[in-house]
Amino acid sequence: MKARRGCHAVAVLGEVLYAIGGYDGDSMVSSVEIFDPRLNAWRMGDPMSNPRGYASAVTFDDSLFVLGGLRSNEQILDTVEVYNVNSGWSVPGFNSIGKRSFASAIVM
Repeated sequence: MKARRGCHAVAVLGEVLYAIGGYDGDSMVSSVEIFDPRLNAWRMGDPMSNPRGYASAVTFDDSLFVLGGLRSNEQILDTVEVYNVNSGWSVPGFNSIGKRSFASAIVM
């Protein structure tokens, strides 16, 4: 990766891996990095609206959902951000099922 980060969420969308948000050693970040295994290379993606670490990430169809997480001030989030490969990041008109961090997500 190009930027130092831990406590980030990861998900596969299409044929690439997304490393989303996390902690850079000073604060939570909103940045996103994308790994393309065909090129064996990382690139920067569009950042989320809100910095968060310890969030959950899951993909469904052509969208990536980031749920909850933790802000730098230790506020636990119940917000959701959605990334669509065609339209970028958006904040939908709904929250997650409650404040969550240190959690996982799966679509069945």
